[in-house]
Parts: sequence; C-alpha cells; structure tokens
Amino acid sequence: MHRRSRVKSFGWRARVVALCLILALTPGCQFSAAQIYIPLAYGLTGTCIALLMSPTPLAGVVGFVAGVLLGAAVYNNSLKRQLSACPGNGPPSGSR
Repeated sequence: MHRRSRVKSFGWRARVVALCLILALTPGCQFSAAQIYIPLAYGLTGTCIALLMSPTPLAGVVGFVAGVLLGAAVYNNSLKRQLSACPGNGPPSGSR
C-alpha cells in the first residue's frame, strides 16, 4: 500500500509571525494608487485581447501577466520621467 505523503502546512505560530512582520514592515512601503491601477488596467486589457484571440483560460492568464508586465514598465517609465523633470534631482554637475 502506498501512503500519501502529507505536506505539513505552517502552524499558527508561523502565521502569526508572518502577519506581525507584514504589519511591522508595511509603514515603510510607499504606495500610490497609480502603482496598482496602471498595471491592473493593462492586465485587464491584456486579458480581454488574449481572450478575443483565443478563448481559453491559459490565454487569459498569459494575457493578464503580459499586460501587468507592460503596465509596470509604463508606470516605471513615467516615474523616471517625473523624477528627471525635477530640477533638484538631476546628476551633480562637474563645474564649481
């Protein structure tokens, strides 16, 4: 007879420690709505386009992942442009 090997899940103590770590580190994260909504919007658009081309669950997942990656790149590019437009954040000049 074959025994099923049981995968031992985390105990309640490990879950409490993980939750405490998340709660302790959350104030250090700076989130804006654009960080979430821009990639999410691109992901949903990618899902719709992929499902129009091939209506399968795998196509939906691939379209969502590709859209989220594209949205993250768009957000990152817009963030770089905003940072470089600030007058005090440029590279230091060599002239004195």
